[in-house]
Amino acid sequence: MAEVQSTLKVQIDFGNTHFESSGSVEEIIPQILQYVSRIIPTYDLASRLIYLPNLAGLADRVSEFAKMTSDNQLLLTKHDLPADKSISIVLFMAHLASKFAKRPNDSLNAEEIAAAVKKAPKTIRNTIVNMQKAGLIERTDRGNYRITQRGLMELENSLRPDEI
Repeated sequence: MAEVQSTLKVQIDFGNTHFESSGSVEEIIPQILQYVSRIIPTYDLASRLIYLPNLAGLADRVSEFAKMTSDNQLLLTKHDLPADKSISIVLFMAHLASKFAKRPNDSLNAEEIAAAVKKAPKTIRNTIVNMQKAGLIERTDRGNYRITQRGLMELENSLRPDEI
């Protein structure tokens, strides 16, 4: 079966400027960013200072460690990871699943986390306390936790291809 190659076509008109290009997503995105940086100089500066998680890239790297079942259960596939990284991965999966309307919210309770990462509930609770203090996760309501922007950044940095 032949692989279908998709081509993205983009046209942007901003003020008196015009941008038009086509190609793969990997080719087009850098071109768009370069165009926007050129016409809006403050965008280049802001893009260096503002953290926006690369959810697609992070999902690709996390897919080596975790999966979501057809009934939306989150499962860690590698169990030799430290508890904090395991928790971050599972909470990221919940975050992503909520973005795709596969879960009603992006938080999990300690029991759900323990079941997903296959670690003792006491280990999970102790690790959650430390991760909260570090600002990596936050409590959403009674006993539920979600990953923070800082947690996403830490996870993204810890799963760089050269560090896995």
